[in-house]
Amino acid sequence: ALSVLADGGRDAISLRSAGEGTPRGSVREPASHPRTVVRLRGPLLWTHFGISGPLALDTSRHWLRAQLEGRGAAARLSFVPDLDFALVERALLVVPGAGAPRSLRALLAGWLPAAVADAILASLALDGSLRLAHLARDDRRRLAHALTAWELPITGSRGYNYAEATAGGVALGEVDRRTMESTRHAGLHLVGEMLDVDGRLGGFNFQWAWSSGWVAGEAIGRAMGAPSP
Repeated sequence: ALSVLADGGRDAISLRSAGEGTPRGSVREPASHPRTVVRLRGPLLWTHFGISGPLALDTSRHWLRAQLEGRGAAARLSFVPDLDFALVERALLVVPGAGAPRSLRALLAGWLPAAVADAILASLALDGSLRLAHLARDDRRRLAHALTAWELPITGSRGYNYAEATAGGVALGEVDRRTMESTRHAGLHLVGEMLDVDGRLGGFNFQWAWSSGWVAGEAIGRAMGAPSP
């Protein structure tokens, strides 16, 4: 459920700024309904194989499930989640005052790590030293789109060996939630990742494993006549 994601190697960002972090990134991707969009926000790390970090791991839950269910999924990254396309374009249009950034690189320096900003500009064939006042309309719109809706060409995950947690398992409807005992096989207790429960990054999967294990342990102890602690 939570796994590092690999891209197709076509993304200039992942190739040119390995190891750089995007601390305020957010991802949008289709969920169960074609008109539904999952919006996630958090730190993102560019690596030599693709993307990692909390945002990538949380994104993997939805992307991998969509693949398993045969649904198309596209992930788009906003490097500036506090801004939308219109606000970014407006920032590129504003005539700088005294002390304000006058070049593309100077403006992006306030939003992104330098290596990531340079990679975005290079992928768009834009000169970072170009003055904002000299930026053509089409280039301004291309840059605003790249900053707010960068398409991530995800090809898959790095698999089980690199995963933080798994998804799938026995349906919750097949266990007694008061004891975690299977309703199909008496005496069989199922906990943690054996059940179809998964959560986002942040300790929720650990908590589920511990809590369900405690409930099962208590139930087994009672069945054996052991005193409750």
